[in-house]
Amino acid sequence: MVHNYRTTRSQRRNNSNVLFGVIDTFQGENRRLLREVRIVRKRIAELEKELEERRIRAVKVVTENWQRKERYSRLSTERNRLRVQVEDLEDRLRETRAGRNN
Repeated sequence: MVHNYRTTRSQRRNNSNVLFGVIDTFQGENRRLLREVRIVRKRIAELEKELEERRIRAVKVVTENWQRKERYSRLSTERNRLRVQVEDLEDRLRETRAGRNN
């Protein structure tokens, strides 16, 4: 634990104790560094939150794209199956008409 040594105005003004001046300098530097650490930690937390939000959005977009491709594939397969079925029915219809004409 770091002690907060305090100097009186007269000690500072008269520079009567160099040790107190050094201690004041270190305490001021420590406060500045602690403030800087808090600021940087806060920014890190903000960035982590933003990254998580973007990751969630990216997963959602990828999932939606995958689902869209799957749906397209199913629709395309169904369309092709129905086209073949229509061709078969048209062939049978032609054969039936040709049979009636003979």
